[in-house]
Amino acid sequence: MSQRQNDENLEGDVHVESKQLTELMEQKNELLSTVSTLKKELQDWRSKLDTQVKTYHMELGDLRKTLNTEVDSLRNEFLELKTALKQQLELTASLASQEVSDAEQRLQHQDN
Repeated sequence: MSQRQNDENLEGDVHVESKQLTELMEQKNELLSTVSTLKKELQDWRSKLDTQVKTYHMELGDLRKTLNTEVDSLRNEFLELKTALKQQLELTASLASQEVSDAEQRLQHQDN
């Protein structure tokens, strides 16, 4: 092989390597761009998720407060009904006792 052929082969090899290097650099840049985009999307997704979690946490707190208020209200109503029922039972028992007492007195008067 002559020097000229060697030089031509060397130039061809350098040209091919330069072309491959250029392609690799382009691929690297594309990959870096894709990674950057994915990082941004992940950051946006995390931010949205954090916002949703905070919103749901606040809503849950509000629901808990509402539920506690409702439970307290029902507890108070139940106690009021219990008191009223107890008073009615006492009144009924008192009236029944009075009726028995009156009936006994009538019977005693009839016997005399």
